[in-house]
Amino acid sequence: MKRLFLILTISLILFISCTGIATQTYSLQTPLFEKQSGIKLVLITDLHNTKHGANQEKLIKLVKEAVPDIILLIGDIIDNISTIEGTRMLLSGINNIAPIYYVTGNHEYMTKEIEFIREELESFGVHILSDTYVKLEINKNEIILAGIEDPYKRLYETPYYNQKEVMENKFRELDGVHVYKILLAHRPELIELYKQFSFNLVLSGHTHGGQVIIPNLINGLYAPQQGLFPKYAGGLYKHDELTHIISRGLSINFFLPRIFNPPEFVVIIIESD
Repeated sequence: MKRLFLILTISLILFISCTGIATQTYSLQTPLFEKQSGIKLVLITDLHNTKHGANQEKLIKLVKEAVPDIILLIGDIIDNISTIEGTRMLLSGINNIAPIYYVTGNHEYMTKEIEFIREELESFGVHILSDTYVKLEINKNEIILAGIEDPYKRLYETPYYNQKEVMENKFRELDGVHVYKILLAHRPELIELYKQFSFNLVLSGHTHGGQVIIPNLINGLYAPQQGLFPKYAGGLYKHDELTHIISRGLSINFFLPRIFNPPEFVVIIIESD
């Protein structure tokens, strides 16, 4: 009985210690930008409707302080179990800070209400990147921002949906475009597919940081579709000219505790080199 109490106490302490938001900042360089210029991105993923403070005040404060040029939502912002209230609170607090772009995750499809979710997001001014891309000019720098739907689209909306075929049809034409190109793609384990295209930067989530981290030993214990000790759990990965950043996400779930792995708020600064 004492041993069980000790285990529960330690588990509770570890859980509480990993509920505060950690900010992770990445600085990247590119020759494609004007000299002495850059852009700042905020990456939010895997919120799962989690509330960080009253009315999402903690998360909203971080977004405001970052002063981003663009806010990127990379899937699983909404959950198929909890209510949408936490997401509404967040969007109502950040929709006047910077343009917001979104791609689906698997949990948005698992709600079986994907059309309702799209309408909700659009009501807050969110731009949905559904197997498409946009050209943007930010601080005199042109970028291409692309978004690919989560593969669960095939299960819940469009039978026979094939992500590889869609990317060939929609994004292959970008190969000869000499500007900085960013792909929003929820699932990091599909990086071998993303590498076949001419993107400079891929942004993902989905792994929740592998749930459990042991500093200097294990970067993540388990991730969906990757299993134990995932290769792509969280952080920055280089694939020749392609940079892949994976957020550890912002969800908090007592039944899926995060150990040495706090919710992560990601800021990405891209500057001329």
